Amino acid sequence: MGMIQWMLLVVLSLTAALFLLVAISIIRSIQSRRRNEEIIQYTDIHFDGWFDYIFHGIGMPPPIRKDAHVEAVEKIFFSYSNNGYSKGIYERIEAFSAENFTHRYKYALKHQKWAYRINTLNKIIEFRVAGFEDVFTEREILRLSRFEYFLFLIYLSLFDMDRFMHVYFLRSDLSEYEYKKIFSRLDDEQVTFMRARFEEMTIPSQLALIWRSSLIPHSRSLGWLETMLASDVTEVRIRTLKAISAVGSIRNQNVYMGFYESEVWEERMLAIRLAPTIGEASVHGVVGGLDDPHPLVRKEAVKILPHFMPSMTDSAVPLPVIGEERSER
Repeated sequence: MGMIQWMLLVVLSLTAALFLLVAISIIRSIQSRRRNEEIIQYTDIHFDGWFDYIFHGIGMPPPIRKDAHVEAVEKIFFSYSNNGYSKGIYERIEAFSAENFTHRYKYALKHQKWAYRINTLNKIIEFRVAGFEDVFTEREILRLSRFEYFLFLIYLSLFDMDRFMHVYFLRSDLSEYEYKKIFSRLDDEQVTFMRARFEEMTIPSQLALIWRSSLIPHSRSLGWLETMLASDVTEVRIRTLKAISAVGSIRNQNVYMGFYESEVWEERMLAIRLAPTIGEASVHGVVGGLDDPHPLVRKEAVKILPHFMPSMTDSAVPLPVIGEERSER
């Protein structure tokens, strides 16, 4: 075969491959458009029926005959669950999804495509479909992407706190932001339950837990937060001071006094910020902050010192008014 013939064969092969890719793209586009049309059509026809069944608990659920119908129903469920309706609505969505979609979701969670798995995790979370607590083996959990692992932890927090704790400590690769998103889903009792294993957590996880603990009523959070001020980790102490500042209350003023002499400027600044809450015992620390080597500490001291000025001047001897002095003479 000559060079020209070989090049012609290559060009024809590439052209055929290009036409095939274009054809596949067109077919998929047509299929996607038809599927979207089926979803819209199903929603238009059966929306009222689903409204009566989900909102009012009356009648029978409309029929579901194909995958496009399932997708339409899921979109309807998402629209209902995202708008904060009554408990009965959530219960009917949960019950219907568990009875009709469980097998489909178990298959999808093991799908080769990442997007399928992510979408399914979002569905079982949003629809609160129980029964997936052990869907992944420990080996599979270690292979999950970070986002899958993050979503799976959120799912477990809804149904099985013991399983959640076990899976939580299998990996340690989430960011502080992701841990905050997880903890924000936990109720106060679950957060308190987690604090018992604080020392086993990664630093990002510890910081997120400190933040979440500051959202618990101070009568149940201050005692634990103040114990965190003795941590050997500087960032833990700083975040704890910020959390206590957000709480707006303290229990034991003695644990704060040492921070006015801290080698860490952030700790000195935050202690000064807390001074009005700590009380008169902190005045000396605030005054000392006026000469602090760090400008932000000095700025905080200047801002906080007026909170103490009335009490500091009560004992001062008042200066005579000039007009009164002349009248006396």
